[in-house]
Amino acid sequence: MRLKERLARFDKGFLVALAISLLALWPFLSIPSLPEGTDAELHIFRLHELSLLVRGGELYGRWAPDFYHGYGYPIFNYYAPLTYYLGLFVEALPRLDAVDGVKAVFVLGMLLGTVGMYGFVRDNWGRRAGYVATAVFLYAPYIQYIDPHARGVLPESFSFGVFPMALWSLDRLRRGGGHAGGRWTWVTAVFFTAAVILSHNLMGLLFFGLLFAWAVWQAISGEAAKRRSDKITPQLRNSATPRLFAALLLGLGLAAFFWLPVFLERDAVNLNTLLGAGDNYDFRTHFLSWRELLSFSKRLDWGATQPDFVFNLGVPQWILGGLGLVMLALRRVKQAAHLTFFAVAAAVLLFLMFPASTFIWETLPFLPFFQFPWRLLGATAVMLAILAGAAVPAVGKLRPFTFSLFILLPILFALPLTQPAPWPDFGPVFTGRMSEIEHKGRWLGTTSTADYVPATVDMLPRRNGNVVAPLYEDKPPDWVNWIAMPEGTAVTTETITPLHVRYTVDAPKKFRLRLFLFDFPGWEVQIDGEPAETELARPEGFIVIPVPKGHHEVEVEFKDTPPRRLAWVITAVSLAVTLLLGWRMKPNASRFTFHASRFTAHDRITLGVVLGITAVTLFILQPLGWLHYDSADFVAEAAETAVFVNFGDQIALIGHDISTKQASPGDVVNVTVYWQAERPLDINYQVFVHLLRADGLLAAQSDKINPGEFPTRQWPPDKYIRDEHYLQLPLDLPPGDYVIATGLWVQSEGWRLPVLDENGQQIGDNYVLSSLTVK
Repeated sequence: MRLKERLARFDKGFLVALAISLLALWPFLSIPSLPEGTDAELHIFRLHELSLLVRGGELYGRWAPDFYHGYGYPIFNYYAPLTYYLGLFVEALPRLDAVDGVKAVFVLGMLLGTVGMYGFVRDNWGRRAGYVATAVFLYAPYIQYIDPHARGVLPESFSFGVFPMALWSLDRLRRGGGHAGGRWTWVTAVFFTAAVILSHNLMGLLFFGLLFAWAVWQAISGEAAKRRSDKITPQLRNSATPRLFAALLLGLGLAAFFWLPVFLERDAVNLNTLLGAGDNYDFRTHFLSWRELLSFSKRLDWGATQPDFVFNLGVPQWILGGLGLVMLALRRVKQAAHLTFFAVAAAVLLFLMFPASTFIWETLPFLPFFQFPWRLLGATAVMLAILAGAAVPAVGKLRPFTFSLFILLPILFALPLTQPAPWPDFGPVFTGRMSEIEHKGRWLGTTSTADYVPATVDMLPRRNGNVVAPLYEDKPPDWVNWIAMPEGTAVTTETITPLHVRYTVDAPKKFRLRLFLFDFPGWEVQIDGEPAETELARPEGFIVIPVPKGHHEVEVEFKDTPPRRLAWVITAVSLAVTLLLGWRMKPNASRFTFHASRFTAHDRITLGVVLGITAVTLFILQPLGWLHYDSADFVAEAAETAVFVNFGDQIALIGHDISTKQASPGDVVNVTVYWQAERPLDINYQVFVHLLRADGLLAAQSDKINPGEFPTRQWPPDKYIRDEHYLQLPLDLPPGDYVIATGLWVQSEGWRLPVLDENGQQIGDNYVLSSLTVK
């Protein structure tokens, strides 16, 4: 097909969909670098570590040798790898680094979601439906802001882009008749199915499950349609259902190199820390309420260390998705059976975010690993977007400007989230900096809960300066325990690859070569070319190698285990079968980005309206600062009550919110306090919020080690900290008048910061925020 013909067949609706995505992409495109303090920071250092492995000859290194104070751990054996390998293509370019690689993958994920959502809904319900679905999807708060910006979770955010692409590819396979859409459709369906699994551990499991359920639904509804049809169409006669399941199975097989070792070697690492009990990683503490789900998005405050946001679905998402449900109930939508699947999926996902679903979370053993029920907001937004798109043709003919309101609604309501606070430059990325972060205790090995540590580690060892010293010179860690080396023994280290080290040993007598290296399946040792047995140093879980007297070469290398080799075989076979079947198919009549319908007035007006609101936002609303707060000078603009209370010339209380002034026993009272450092702090203070009786005795309390989950020694002096507390009133709390007070103290020493007046004189050790009447 000639270029001119290709351009003529190209669906220009994709350009409108990309225009719709511009405001969602703009923060990544307009603000250099990426911020510290979100999970994006973890992914930057993981990408950098993977780059070192690949450049050193380890094309698929499952072990991160520089993490965990240089003792290493198998993060790449257990964590979905796709986003990091995609980032490598950018990171390897001149003058670019891991920060650029991570940012590029964030952008790529949003672009894939744009193309996939538009393409899937367009093919089923028309081009205008595709526009609406794209806007509803991209400007869902969790997709647009919470996951990529507030949380910075690169793999999860990317999975929300890959899933629509996989769904669209599989749907084209389903709709393609006897040839199943041709070889291009076949290959993309298999590869995007694999990409879903390889994008994020938990979302991969969820989205693959949804794709499989969707395929089963299609098979059942297709058979039912055949039985009801007097005149069977060629498409129904040549059902593509077998190839649909074949694509899913082969996609699963392609990704086996990742998921099969995760499953078969799950007991080789510590995963218990991923499951909480009453803490931040306990799913029971993260259910949502109807009030939250139906809330409007808040204006972000650039003066806060962590701008406040709400875990909501988005009001337009509810309205337009609800309209799709109404049209479905009235049987006015095309492909009602198809759409019903997404309605059912949305209902199930919604239910799982409410406390009423606790019994399901406790019954299904894999669900607690999701940790946060609100994680399902992204998948729910996908379902609502499809419902919203399907509603468009069911409503009837709309004038172009009236139709544009369907697209403007989600964009307008999302404007407060289009302008996250500018972030400073991330700075240089190198292993020594990562080691310093570990040393400060912010995390270990790019995880915060000691997850994926080898199960043989009984006690996490402390940092050893000799091990990590080479990291500051961009050299591998020094694993040799020189202190334990017998007198007269000489050891020379040669690094073959990052996961293959040769030690040349001259020993006057037999000894144990002790390495500061966690033992784990895959580490193999050879002495003079012969396999050697190793010992385990308890409680640290380090490798110990008995070495005979004399001159020897000791090689320590990380290799594939039988489960990993089996996984690679399954992946290779799946790839060969996919390509062979694709080669035997006919070429596509047109590639997936082509569509024959012409560009109409609806399309031109939609494009103009989208570009118009984008221009107004970027060149008027954002420069004027109308979309965000910008708190400064010890003022928290978002606080309901503004105060200034001086705690020991160290920290100021600058505002507070109280959810109610009347409550009943058993109720929960939400208290939010706003703190700001008055000077750089050298002590980590703890915070308390107390409910006090009239006689001053304690009735209920909420204490935290770190106010706002942010150690005070790390507080910047120019931003405030928002600190949420939940006062659980006892069931036997007597009726009466109480007060809510807050303060700061040092738990280890048992003293409180004094409250000072304008003259610097102490007037107390807590501050009364509000009265509370208990009925």
